[in-house]
Amino acid sequence: MKTIKSLVSVAALAISGIAAAASSDTHSVVVRYGDLNLNSQAGVKSLHKRIRNAAESVCSELNVSVLSLRDTYDQCVDQAVSEGVAEVANPNLSNFHRNKGKTAVLASN
Repeated sequence: MKTIKSLVSVAALAISGIAAAASSDTHSVVVRYGDLNLNSQAGVKSLHKRIRNAAESVCSELNVSVLSLRDTYDQCVDQAVSEGVAEVANPNLSNFHRNKGKTAVLASN
């Protein structure tokens, strides 16, 4: 059974523009998906949601009510999700992400 499958990481660069949140550390969260069938749309959708939730967690210190900083948070989440999807390297997940959830699942062995 698969265990650790993807590290969603966000470069410190994503938060360097905010003095209060600046850090030299790279943040990461382990996303497990050994229980999911990535040949099904439900499995792909579930994994994408897990990666997005992990990205939101990693970027949470940027999630402030200051409207001008909201773009930084959104960029951080988008970058982390893209990196997580790329690390999984599954064509179904990549297609789902690229097409924002509007894609068919490709059969594979």
